[in-house]
Amino acid sequence: MRLFTAIDPPDDVRDHLSTLQMPATLDARWTDPTQFHVTIRFIGDASPDQAVRYEEALFDADMPVVNCRPYGLDVLPSRRNPRVLAVGLERSDTLMTLYRAVSTALESKGVSPEDRSYRPHVTLARLTDTPAEAVHAFLDRHDIDSIDSFRVDTLSLYESTLTQEGAVHERRAAIPLGT
Repeated sequence: MRLFTAIDPPDDVRDHLSTLQMPATLDARWTDPTQFHVTIRFIGDASPDQAVRYEEALFDADMPVVNCRPYGLDVLPSRRNPRVLAVGLERSDTLMTLYRAVSTALESKGVSPEDRSYRPHVTLARLTDTPAEAVHAFLDRHDIDSIDSFRVDTLSLYESTLTQEGAVHERRAAIPLGT
Protein backbone atom coordinates (compact mmCIF):
# COMPACT_ATOMS: atom_id res chain seq x y z
CA MET A 1 0.00 0.00 0.00
CA ARG A 2 1.10 3.61 -0.68
CA LEU A 3 0.87 5.92 2.32
CA PHE A 4 1.21 9.60 3.05
CA THR A 5 0.30 12.02 5.83
CA ALA A 6 -1.73 15.16 5.20
CA ILE A 7 -3.92 17.83 6.67
CA ASP A 8 -7.29 18.58 5.12
CA PRO A 9 -8.66 22.06 4.46
CA PRO A 10 -12.08 22.76 5.98
CA ASP A 11 -15.16 22.46 3.76
CA ASP A 12 -15.51 26.22 3.17
CA VAL A 13 -11.91 26.39 1.92
CA ARG A 14 -12.47 23.31 -0.29
CA ASP A 15 -15.54 25.00 -1.77
CA HIS A 16 -13.60 28.18 -2.46
CA LEU A 17 -10.66 26.31 -4.00
CA SER A 18 -13.01 24.38 -6.27
CA THR A 19 -14.14 27.68 -7.84
CA LEU A 20 -10.60 28.05 -9.21
CA GLN A 21 -11.00 24.85 -11.21
CA MET A 22 -11.98 26.03 -14.66
CA PRO A 23 -11.73 23.20 -17.19
CA ALA A 24 -12.83 25.49 -20.03
CA THR A 25 -9.84 27.78 -19.48
CA LEU A 26 -7.04 25.27 -18.92
CA ASP A 27 -6.54 21.76 -20.27
CA ALA A 28 -5.64 19.81 -17.13
CA ARG A 29 -6.62 16.81 -15.01
CA TRP A 30 -8.51 18.57 -12.23
CA THR A 31 -8.41 17.19 -8.69
CA ASP A 32 -11.71 16.09 -7.18
CA PRO A 33 -12.34 18.69 -4.43
CA THR A 34 -13.14 15.88 -1.97
CA GLN A 35 -9.49 14.81 -2.41
CA PHE A 36 -7.97 18.26 -1.64
CA HIS A 37 -5.27 18.00 1.04
CA VAL A 38 -1.90 19.39 2.09
CA THR A 39 0.67 16.60 2.08
CA ILE A 40 2.89 16.72 5.14
CA ARG A 41 5.07 13.68 4.40
CA PHE A 42 4.91 11.14 1.62
CA ILE A 43 5.76 7.69 2.97
CA GLY A 44 5.50 5.50 -0.11
CA ASP A 45 5.01 1.75 -0.23
CA ALA A 46 4.48 0.06 3.12
CA SER A 47 3.45 -3.35 4.38
CA PRO A 48 0.44 -3.65 6.70
CA ASP A 49 2.82 -4.13 9.66
CA GLN A 50 4.81 -1.02 8.74
CA ALA A 51 1.58 0.96 8.38
CA VAL A 52 0.62 0.04 11.95
CA ARG A 53 4.05 1.13 13.24
CA TYR A 54 3.82 4.46 11.39
CA GLU A 55 0.33 5.07 12.74
CA GLU A 56 1.43 4.33 16.32
CA ALA A 57 4.43 6.66 15.97
CA LEU A 58 2.17 9.47 14.73
CA PHE A 59 -0.28 9.02 17.61
CA ASP A 60 2.68 9.23 20.03
CA ALA A 61 4.17 12.38 18.45
CA ASP A 62 3.74 15.85 19.95
CA MET A 63 2.20 17.84 17.08
CA PRO A 64 0.66 21.32 17.13
CA VAL A 65 -2.63 22.60 15.76
CA VAL A 66 -1.73 24.22 12.44
CA ASN A 67 -2.50 27.66 11.05
CA CYS A 68 -2.41 27.67 7.25
CA ARG A 69 -2.08 30.83 5.16
CA PRO A 70 -2.59 30.52 1.40
CA TYR A 71 -0.32 32.88 -0.54
CA GLY A 72 -1.58 32.37 -4.09
CA LEU A 73 -1.59 30.16 -7.12
CA ASP A 74 1.65 28.33 -7.78
CA VAL A 75 3.06 25.73 -10.15
CA LEU A 76 5.36 22.82 -9.40
CA PRO A 77 8.12 21.99 -9.94
CA SER A 78 8.80 25.33 -11.70
CA ARG A 79 7.23 27.99 -13.93
CA ARG A 80 9.39 26.77 -16.79
CA ASN A 81 8.19 23.18 -16.43
CA PRO A 82 4.73 23.31 -14.82
CA ARG A 83 3.34 19.87 -13.95
CA VAL A 84 1.07 20.77 -11.01
CA LEU A 85 -1.25 23.75 -10.53
CA ALA A 86 -1.60 24.42 -6.81
CA VAL A 87 -2.50 26.89 -4.12
CA GLY A 88 0.68 27.51 -2.18
CA LEU A 89 0.76 27.84 1.59
CA GLU A 90 3.16 29.92 3.64
CA ARG A 91 5.63 27.90 5.66
CA SER A 92 4.18 29.09 8.97
CA ASP A 93 5.84 28.21 12.28
CA THR A 94 3.09 25.75 13.20
CA LEU A 95 3.09 24.09 9.77
CA MET A 96 6.86 23.65 9.82
CA THR A 97 6.75 22.36 13.42
CA LEU A 98 4.17 19.78 12.31
CA TYR A 99 6.31 18.81 9.31
CA ARG A 100 9.36 18.28 11.53
CA ALA A 101 7.39 16.31 14.16
CA VAL A 102 5.84 14.02 11.53
CA SER A 103 9.23 13.55 9.84
CA THR A 104 10.91 12.67 13.13
CA ALA A 105 8.16 10.19 14.07
CA LEU A 106 8.21 8.45 10.69
CA GLU A 107 11.99 8.41 10.33
CA SER A 108 12.24 6.79 13.78
CA LYS A 109 10.28 3.89 12.26
CA GLY A 110 12.43 3.58 9.13
CA VAL A 111 10.95 6.04 6.63
CA SER A 112 13.74 7.64 4.60
CA PRO A 113 14.42 11.35 5.13
CA GLU A 114 13.08 13.75 2.50
CA ASP A 115 15.53 14.62 -0.25
CA ARG A 116 13.93 17.94 -1.23
CA SER A 117 12.67 21.02 0.55
CA TYR A 118 9.08 21.08 1.76
CA ARG A 119 6.65 23.15 -0.36
CA PRO A 120 3.21 23.02 1.27
CA HIS A 121 0.36 23.28 -1.23
CA VAL A 122 -3.07 22.04 -2.26
CA THR A 123 -3.03 20.46 -5.73
CA LEU A 124 -5.77 21.85 -7.96
CA ALA A 125 -4.75 20.07 -11.18
CA ARG A 126 -2.14 17.94 -12.88
CA LEU A 127 -0.72 19.44 -16.06
CA THR A 128 0.37 16.61 -18.33
CA ASP A 129 0.67 18.16 -21.79
CA THR A 130 -0.38 21.70 -20.98
CA PRO A 131 1.90 24.31 -22.58
CA ALA A 132 3.68 26.55 -20.07
CA GLU A 133 2.30 29.64 -21.85
CA ALA A 134 -1.29 28.49 -21.22
CA VAL A 135 -0.49 27.90 -17.54
CA HIS A 136 1.13 31.35 -17.23
CA ALA A 137 -1.92 32.97 -18.86
CA PHE A 138 -4.18 31.15 -16.38
CA LEU A 139 -2.04 32.37 -13.46
CA ASP A 140 -2.16 35.95 -14.78
CA ARG A 141 -5.98 35.87 -15.02
CA HIS A 142 -6.76 34.36 -11.62
CA ASP A 143 -6.15 35.53 -8.09
CA ILE A 144 -6.87 33.96 -4.70
CA ASP A 145 -6.44 36.93 -2.38
CA SER A 146 -9.87 36.24 -0.93
CA ILE A 147 -8.98 32.83 0.57
CA ASP A 148 -8.65 33.27 4.30
CA SER A 149 -6.22 31.53 6.59
CA PHE A 150 -7.54 28.35 8.14
CA ARG A 151 -6.84 26.22 11.18
CA VAL A 152 -6.39 22.44 11.13
CA ASP A 153 -6.55 20.22 14.23
CA THR A 154 -6.25 16.75 12.67
CA LEU A 155 -3.47 14.96 10.80
CA SER A 156 -4.56 12.14 8.50
CA LEU A 157 -2.70 9.02 7.49
CA TYR A 158 -3.90 8.21 3.98
CA GLU A 159 -3.66 5.19 1.75
CA SER A 160 -3.40 6.20 -1.90
CA THR A 161 -4.57 3.98 -4.73
CA LEU A 162 -3.62 4.90 -8.29
CA THR A 163 -6.41 4.59 -10.87
CA GLN A 164 -6.72 5.63 -14.52
CA GLU A 165 -8.68 8.68 -13.37
CA GLY A 166 -6.01 9.64 -10.84
CA ALA A 167 -5.14 8.82 -7.25
CA VAL A 168 -7.89 8.01 -4.75
CA HIS A 169 -7.05 8.68 -1.12
CA GLU A 170 -8.67 6.81 1.76
CA ARG A 171 -8.08 7.86 5.35
CA ARG A 172 -6.59 5.09 7.51
CA ALA A 173 -6.26 7.18 10.67
CA ALA A 174 -7.16 10.62 12.03
CA ILE A 175 -4.63 11.87 14.58
CA PRO A 176 -5.68 14.82 16.79
CA LEU A 177 -3.23 17.73 16.85
CA GLY A 178 -2.43 19.85 19.87
CA THR A 179 -3.25 17.23 22.48
